[in-house]
Amino acid sequence: MPHSIFRIFHQQTKTKYQKESAKPHDFKSWPKEWTTVYFKSYPRLPLISLPEIKALDFPLGKALILRRSEREFSGEPLELGELSQLLFYAAGITGKKEGDWNRSHRPYPSGGARFPLEIYLFCLKGREKLAEGIYHYNVKDHSLEQLIENAKLREEIYPEAVWQEMMLKVPLVLVISAVFERTTMKYKDRGGRYALFEAGHLGQNIYLISKALGLQCCAIGGFDDDKFHRLLDIDGEEEAIIYVFALGQ
Repeated sequence: MPHSIFRIFHQQTKTKYQKESAKPHDFKSWPKEWTTVYFKSYPRLPLISLPEIKALDFPLGKALILRRSEREFSGEPLELGELSQLLFYAAGITGKKEGDWNRSHRPYPSGGARFPLEIYLFCLKGREKLAEGIYHYNVKDHSLEQLIENAKLREEIYPEAVWQEMMLKVPLVLVISAVFERTTMKYKDRGGRYALFEAGHLGQNIYLISKALGLQCCAIGGFDDDKFHRLLDIDGEEEAIIYVFALGQ
């Protein structure tokens, strides 16, 4: 049977212990690039502060049992408070050792603490300060950066980018990208695997936090990568879309 691209990738990113090339255990001897956590931001664009974080009062066991992929949406937009809770508990900065951003923690594991993932929000139904358009989640500041205001965004992603009927009513689409170099600079090609692992961890968080907030969530695997890359003005190579979620009431 001919090898698919996936099989080739899997074979070529296998790891094997080699004493002479093993990474030193003492992180103090690592290159600076291996211990620096990189944060993407758009400092010249409008910034929307997210409301104060409130404690979640929802049992984890219940969230796991109730977790479903839901495709029916009322069309009602999310409130900023709900977005704040969702983004923080799914992907926010939960702590820093000695105030050091390079030793910060998030609610999901990341290979080598490289954190290659970025989150973009496609707001298809606006509310309060959040107009229809595209936003980037600034995880460091727990805020939203407005990349573009676009009242016709729904028309651009359905059916061109996502061939799903739910796109006709869903108010919010979360788009997850990976900046692969953050991980591959340390782990070479195998770092590509780690970025995909990480997206799975983050995706489960999005599902469970959505359930805790009384929201509907559905992961989407079939989407037009290049269309999203154009909308976000990213190259699809150094940074590429790897996961999409529909969210709403």
